[in-house]
Amino acid sequence: MKLSVITEQLSKQLPKENGLQKLTIVNPDNFESIYKLLDSHNITELNITDATSTKKIAAGNTVQVKDHINKTGSSPLIGNQIFLEIDFIDITGAYSFDKNAIITVCCGETLNKQYEYPSHFLCHITMLARALKIPIIKGLLYNIL
Repeated sequence: MKLSVITEQLSKQLPKENGLQKLTIVNPDNFESIYKLLDSHNITELNITDATSTKKIAAGNTVQVKDHINKTGSSPLIGNQIFLEIDFIDITGAYSFDKNAIITVCCGETLNKQYEYPSHFLCHITMLARALKIPIIKGLLYNIL
């Protein structure tokens, strides 16, 4: 099954009529809600869209993610290793992408616009999806600039 989600942070910044609002909205800073969503389906592909604010692409456009740097100060895996039956998850190569994908810096609630492609919590959803062995993970950033 293919599942497409957007972060709650992105949803709050979009007009209600934006087509992305029809996707499943997740609070990526809430382990239990992400886990229930990802574990309750037989997901073979997960598409995650988060917000960015960049001058590199036009407002309203998206860019694919090929990797992330977690500067949120947290991880949904910490404290849940026994529950998830994991020790360490290698995130290398977690994202499936085409050409021209970027590396995002996950900042948490507030986007740090010093980075070229800041995002909120894309990495949290990706880390948990990887721990749950979802085979295809695609990350997108929607430019709210």
